Amino acid sequence: MSKINLIYGVGDTLNTHININPFVAEEAENVLRGDIVNLDQYVDDSEVTELIALDVINYIPLSKCGETLENWVKKIRIGGTIVVGGIDLLEVCKDFSQYRIDITEANILLHGRQDKPYLHRKNNLTITTLCEYLSSSGLTINKKRINNYKMIVEAVRK
Repeated sequence: MSKINLIYGVGDTLNTHININPFVAEEAENVLRGDIVNLDQYVDDSEVTELIALDVINYIPLSKCGETLENWVKKIRIGGTIVVGGIDLLEVCKDFSQYRIDITEANILLHGRQDKPYLHRKNNLTITTLCEYLSSSGLTINKKRINNYKMIVEAVRK
């Protein structure tokens, strides 16, 4: 049984998980530098009991989003969960169009702070789109929530 925590550049490592980050400065026992799009070299299909990708999906190019989610989903075993999070496009657009945030805030939310060359967000999804994709992949949505523009969807393989 494996637990995976995907990190894109910045994020918390979990001692209970294998942490994969393509930009980690130094590898450790449970922190690996590697590909977060295709997990085939780390775990077999249907092996993972929990996969966490809290602030990762927005950094994947839109053209690779579907295949990335497909790769992650096929790694989940029966009874296993996947937790995917990111910035919700609809929430940002609503608040921008209602003048609750300015153009600078909207751009930072949608495209990232860009303080490092690799920290540029490459796509924007809504929580509805993410839920539809996970549901169409045979998963059951357990939880979905948006807090301060950040969406988190938890799904389980039945």
